[in-house]
Amino acid sequence: MKGQADCDSHFRVLVAESGEHAGPVSDAVTEDPRLELLDRVDNAAAAVARTVELVPEVIVVDESIPGDAIAAIVEIEARLPGTPLVVTHGPGADGLVEALAAGASAYVSRSSEPNDLRDAIVDVARGQVVLSRAQVARVVGELRDPTRPRRRLQRVPALTAREWQVLELMQSELSTPQIAAKLVVSPITVRSHAQSIRKKLGRRALSHR
Repeated sequence: MKGQADCDSHFRVLVAESGEHAGPVSDAVTEDPRLELLDRVDNAAAAVARTVELVPEVIVVDESIPGDAIAAIVEIEARLPGTPLVVTHGPGADGLVEALAAGASAYVSRSSEPNDLRDAIVDVARGQVVLSRAQVARVVGELRDPTRPRRRLQRVPALTAREWQVLELMQSELSTPQIAAKLVVSPITVRSHAQSIRKKLGRRALSHR
């Protein structure tokens, strides 16, 4: 029976949500006996690092996190292929197709009813793709309608392991000399990595001093 199966299910979850929008997802996870919150992080680099460290059974990434949520999803998929991923979004968001192309299995409003949000996370953890009828119609429409301008979906260029380290330290608001000291490299090397990160992530990369 579904009720018994729900009680028996238990999935370890990593949540990445920015400070501005923190709360709805992690709160929903902690209130569900089927889900165990491993950690909550607030930026893309930390999401990648903690995923590799903790190997959660499902990851929830809010598209507003600093450092580029889509880049983080692509990197997670590259390092741990097949990891179930849910992307949450705010009002008026238009990242459905991009999120699915990067590797997400659901694109859900962070303001959804808590039960709906929890059920989506559990279903994705079980290997399902969770899309509303409207979302399915949109995806099919983009694939089938020859008169509709189609966005060419290009995977975000992968950052190297060192670039992810630099990005995480940048998001910790360390200065270039401080990052150089932590990584035991020269400030010139840090600036080179930072330039490469900005080139790969474009305007979505963080500014740095």
